[in-house]
Amino acid sequence: MGSASQVFAMIKDEIPGFNGAAVGTLDGSSYESAGGDLGAVGADLAAIARSWHQTWNDLGAAVDFGSNDDVLISATKGYLLIKVNHDKQTFLAVALLANGNIGYLRFRMRDYLRRITG
Repeated sequence: MGSASQVFAMIKDEIPGFNGAAVGTLDGSSYESAGGDLGAVGADLAAIARSWHQTWNDLGAAVDFGSNDDVLISATKGYLLIKVNHDKQTFLAVALLANGNIGYLRFRMRDYLRRITG
């Protein structure tokens, strides 16, 4: 993986409401996080990303979901957005506070993940 810490700093600077970020592999063999409580939930995030990847594969892996091909979990206190690079078996997860700009984050996630995975 590329420099996750640089991308985490970029996300923190660019995205209002940043509360944490994590990057990992779908098999759970690699995981890095910054901010928030995402450091303690690496296996759980990998399981969510792996489930989405399997669903994507089960749909034929040719379905074009567009740039917002992601998993969004909304809660009272915030959001969790997970984007998977299916080819490289890697995911990026970003947690936002409820006042965060989820639309802008969704717009930027592809670039952030691309910077990490190369």
